[in-house]
Amino acid sequence: MEKSLRLFKICIAASFAFIFYGCDEIFECVFNINPEIHQKQLLVGVVGERYSDLITAEISNEVNDNDYDYFFDVIGELPPGIFVDFNRRSVELFGIPEESGNYRFQVELFVERFDFNGFDGSPTCSESTVRSFTLQVLD
Repeated sequence: MEKSLRLFKICIAASFAFIFYGCDEIFECVFNINPEIHQKQLLVGVVGERYSDLITAEISNEVNDNDYDYFFDVIGELPPGIFVDFNRRSVELFGIPEESGNYRFQVELFVERFDFNGFDGSPTCSESTVRSFTLQVLD
């Protein structure tokens, strides 16, 4: 009896999830389909010397991650003389650092998928992610 009641509660919860979230959202969460910014140690910069590094991203557990549009934002302090360029699936840091120090910033990623009816408002289990980075510049 207790086992039947527990199974009944699970079925009710799953039914509500399908009604309110739809099958796609549950599928995306079960298979952990999420935007992901790759963790990496940024290259060390030197004042007065050319600097370039790349932060990359993908949709984890998604075979067709090229079907998504990636929207990046950089929040925080970048060294004077370092600029940002947003590419298809990456953030490029480039320039000539002007001041030494440790510069902490975050990269935020939002993703959307374009389909025949327009943008899918919820193409992944989580539509965004944030990762922190530190860029060290030496004299």
